[in-house]
Amino acid sequence: MAKRIFQGVVLFFALYAFVFLPLGKKSALEHIRAILGTPAAQEAASEVKGGVTRLVRRLESEARKSTDDTDRRLEQDGDEQDADEPRGSERKEAEAPRSVPKPRLRALSAEKAARDGL
Repeated sequence: MAKRIFQGVVLFFALYAFVFLPLGKKSALEHIRAILGTPAAQEAASEVKGGVTRLVRRLESEARKSTDDTDRRLEQDGDEQDADEPRGSERKEAEAPRSVPKPRLRALSAEKAARDGL
């Protein structure tokens, strides 16, 4: 609890210094605002925005295509299963699920390594 309070106080003072304490004639926040206001920074921001927009459109397109392909496959598989499925008394009883063997994990201890000569 005390650690969290101390971290909060330190964060408060760091933010206060960032916003209000001058580094030369301006505070750190004012320096950053001045840098981001330059034409080069604004051009870079617009290029990044355009790139992100293209990426989002491409991802949406690929997601739609993948979803449509999956839906189409599921519909085809469903139609095939309906044709293959026996009717009435011809139905087989459901098979019991197979048991999956549990993985064996080696013990990770110094004693085990010493015994094995490692």
